[in-house]
Parts: sequence; structure tokens; C-alpha cells
Amino acid sequence: MTVADAPPSWLPWRTEGRTDGLTGQRVPWTVLAVLAVLAVLALNSYIALGAVTPSFPFDEVTLLEYAKYFAEGGGTITPVEGAGYFPGWAMVLAPLWWLTSSPGVFYSAVIWIGVAVAVITIVPIAATVRRFGLPWQEAVVVGAIVMSMPSRAVQSDYTMSEKPLFLAIACLMLAAVRLWERPTMSRAAVFSLLAVATGFLHSRATVLLVACLIWLLLFALRSWRASLAGLVVAAPLGWLTYRYAMSLNEELLQGRFKQGLNLTENLSTARPSIILRVVLGQSWNQTVATLGIFVIGAVVLLCLIGRELRRHRAIGPASLLGAMFLGIFLVSVASWANEESLYLADWRRLDAWIYGRYMEPVTALIVAVGLAALLRGLRTSVLAVAALAALAIIVPTVYWVAPDAPTWGYVTPAHIGGVMPWSGLLPQSDKESWTWGLVPTLTNANRFWAVPSLSTVVALAVLLALSLRPGRRVPTAVTAVALLVAAGVGTVASDPATDRFQEREGGVPAIAVEVSDIESTYGPQSIDYDRTCKPRGVNNAVVQNYVSYWILPTSMDVVFDPADIEADVVLGCEDWPQAQALGAVPTTGEVTDGFRVWVMPGALQDEMRADGRLATSGS
Repeated sequence: MTVADAPPSWLPWRTEGRTDGLTGQRVPWTVLAVLAVLAVLALNSYIALGAVTPSFPFDEVTLLEYAKYFAEGGGTITPVEGAGYFPGWAMVLAPLWWLTSSPGVFYSAVIWIGVAVAVITIVPIAATVRRFGLPWQEAVVVGAIVMSMPSRAVQSDYTMSEKPLFLAIACLMLAAVRLWERPTMSRAAVFSLLAVATGFLHSRATVLLVACLIWLLLFALRSWRASLAGLVVAAPLGWLTYRYAMSLNEELLQGRFKQGLNLTENLSTARPSIILRVVLGQSWNQTVATLGIFVIGAVVLLCLIGRELRRHRAIGPASLLGAMFLGIFLVSVASWANEESLYLADWRRLDAWIYGRYMEPVTALIVAVGLAALLRGLRTSVLAVAALAALAIIVPTVYWVAPDAPTWGYVTPAHIGGVMPWSGLLPQSDKESWTWGLVPTLTNANRFWAVPSLSTVVALAVLLALSLRPGRRVPTAVTAVALLVAAGVGTVASDPATDRFQEREGGVPAIAVEVSDIESTYGPQSIDYDRTCKPRGVNNAVVQNYVSYWILPTSMDVVFDPADIEADVVLGCEDWPQAQALGAVPTTGEVTDGFRVWVMPGALQDEMRADGRLATSGS
């Protein structure tokens, strides 16, 4: 992505001098860079304050429990229910369990480590975009704007792999640029190790590792020694880490690994209209979430790829970024391009139509490209093409996709964080009262689609108009401040949605608190969780994961046949049908989602009865 040797005719930005806004009493760029970094810290901390307990029973709890497994050197944990995740982030977090045995303290520590990761990520972003000819202060501001955007900052409310994954991808991109600038075997090895680490953080990042392997193979056109060195490191290590991650999931998961299943089947069997709706919906998310900066970055990236192929007759870092985006875009679209997710599911989700989380660790780098190009001074023609591309996404989305979408449906902020600033526009409706086929306007119930779309069109129109001004243009410092403020306002506006999600989905199960209290009073106990208990409207796998986390360091056995119950304490249904036959007695504690704590006959039951902690009847 380096531009030092590029002929001016191939640059997508202006080559004449810029105004930087540093004359007179203007705030120096150095001060602006420092303030921008502090803004990132403040915004991500503000979001993180709402993170009190895990609110993802699968995405978060799985990795937190895996970390416990690694901390104990392969100790015993409760089998985890879910699709499974790759363990890179869990390995990094594992040493924290050596410092505390409290699930609450561990969770809080991981949240704040995530905030630190968000701030650190500015460094590789800035180091990469400096190749556009920006001074380091401006490059830091670019990185800070990216990390202030809602799609990135919202992730500070969760302990998932998203933050370290983006840091790894940003470092990987920097390593690719450095390798391109000076192809050496050592730089190729560093790039390969980062590619493997990226793939080890999440199963969907496997497609990024594949893109890196193909890029290394084609890199032989530039340096066969560096290409060979990189492949020797990346290919075997990538395979070994992939196999290890899969085998670990086989060992620790309640069922089989299910991440990324049916991707090819979805694309091959879905109606073209289904695929097109998902493509438009997800592209709309990326466009409006960044006020069009993503589209600007995509156009600039295409210009850089064309320059690489024409000038060097080989693919360079821009081509790698393009390949990684194409790969992750296909994965994201394929994950949701099916009629069940969009139309037939009993649990209707708005985020299935405009999913963003899968792509954003890559699209955020494309946004950085767009921001850097804007500060560098883009040609009017590039802005015009970007504006037309944005309209080509927005118009059919608003008039064709939105009328069929369940705008009233369930929303998970982490999945569509970029559009959470407009979450207050979502309708307070349900399936029965919703008017299907409602074309969005600025005032009707479907305005969630119209307002951000218009905001993006206006933002792009302003940028285009400013580029056409004769003579002195708006100082780049003013542009940078405006973009930073817009990102910050969007993140603050997203906080109520993330807080509501935490309140709705998080919390500590009362039965987990009671189990911990029993063990603190009467000593360690054997515990069984009865999965035959299926309260109406309750996902017993969710209850299982939450309880298993909050009773750590204790583990429990998950039982699918009441005949296999052998423990002293059983977590079963409030009206457990086998209780009387087994002699089990419920405690006086609270019921959690239809589950309560039962005590089997024996010394523990006798002690708790004597202490008045058992109910007088079995119901």
C-alpha cells in the first residue's frame, strides 16, 4: 500500500499542496492526535461501564470457560453448549484465572483488557496509513477515528474475540506492507506468524488465513525466497492450529462444532433474490455506519489494486486487503443468505438482514484507507464514484429490501453495532401489528432505514461539494475533528442500546448464587444439571452455560437421563417429576427460568433441613 514510488497519475488523491489548518491559533496536529487517543479511551470506557455480566451465553461464556480450562492445564470444566469457537483469545486470558477465582472479577478484568486492546489497535492502523504520505500525527488521528466508530467501540461491552481479532488483522496488514516494501525472509516469517495467529482467534478468520497463503504463493513474483519462507511457516502452522482448535472443541463442547456450517449450501441453494437482499442489507450497514467512508475506502482500494497490478505486475498489500474483504464478505453473506433466517424463523431477527459483525474487523481497515485518503486530499472523481456507489446500495435497500425486513425484530447490538446510533428509531411493534411492505420515510414506522440513509447521502454530498470549491479548501484538521466528533456522538448514542441488551440478556442466575452459597457453607458438592428439564419458552442450554460459568471454579455434570443422576445437588425443573421417587427436596431459594436447586438424600440434605434451608414440600 506504499505510495512512495507511485506515479501521480495513479494516485486517487490530489497531488497539489494541502491546507492543514495549523496556521494562526489552530490546534497543532500533535495535540489533536493526543486528544483523539484520549477520546478513544474515553468512548470505549464509557461503553464498557455497562458491561456488568456476560450477556452472550455462547460467544462470551464459551471463551471464558476455555480460558479456565487452559489456566488449569487442561482441567475439568462443565461441557459448554454452543457452536464452538477458536481458542486464541482464551489462551491469552487464561493467566488471569491464576490471579482470581471469582467469575465476576475475571469478567471485569477481561472487559478492561478489551478496552486497552482497542486503544493499542490505533498503533498498527496508524503505522499502515502513514504509507499514504500522512505525518504520524494525522495517521494516529485516522486510527483513533476508526476505533471511535460505533461498530468498533460497541465491542467493548463484550468479552468476545472481536477486539483482539481486529488488532491481529491490523498488525497483519502492517506486516504485509513492510514485507512488500522490503521482501526478506524474516519479514515473511513475521507476516506468516500473524496470519496463523489471526486464524487461531476465530473460525471465520480461517478464510483470511487462506487469503494470506494465496498471497504468499503469488508473492513469488516479487521474491521467491520471501514467498517460500512465508509458506514454510504459515502452511504447516496454520494447519496444525486449525486441527488443534477443532479437536479442542470436540473435547469441550456439549455437541459438535457447528460454526460456519452450510455456507456453500446456502449460496448454492438460496434464491438469487435472497442472496441479493443480504448483499444489499450488509453493504447498507457498512455504508451508513460510516457515513459513506467505507465506500470511499473501497473505491480508493480498487485504485490502489489497479496500480499494483499495472505498475508492479504483481499483487501487493492492497490486493491482499481486497482478497481478505472478498473472503470475509462471502462468509458473512453465505451465513445469512437463507430463507429460514430471513423469513421463516419463529424468532425473527433484524440483524439477520443487515449483519455487520463478521465483516467489520476487515471493513474497518477499508474505512481507515478512506479516512487516510480524505485527509490526503481526494480527487473529485473518486468522491463522485464513491457517492454513486453509495446511492447504488442505499436506494434499492430502502425501496426493495426494507419493506420486507422485520424492522421490529430482535436486535443484538454487537451484530450491527455500526447502526446502533439510530436504534432509537426502531419501531415498538411486533409481527402482528407491523405493516408489511412499508416503504421507509423520514417519519413513518420504518424510518430506521431512511434517516441513516439520508444522513449518509448528505455527508457524501458535503464532501463532494467541498472538493469542488475553487482555491483554498476546508483545512484537513477541521475535517478530521468533524469525523472524530461524528464517530464519538454515534458511539455515545449507541450506549443505551447496549445497556438495554445487558439488562435483558445478562445477570447472574439465582440458582448459581445459591449453589455457590451452599458450597461456601457446607463444603464442595457434586452437582448435576438436568437437561431433560425444558421449561416453556426457555433455552436450557443458555441456562446451562450461565450457571456453569457463575459457579466456577466448581464444575457440574450435564445429565440427559434422570437415571444417571448421582450428585448431591441437582439443578432441575421447578416441578421436577422424578423428585419424589428419588427423595429429592427443593431448597427455599429462588427459581431461575423454571429451574431450581434440589438436594438429594444424604448428609447434605439432613444438614440443610436442620438449618431450615429446605422447602417443606417438593413443589
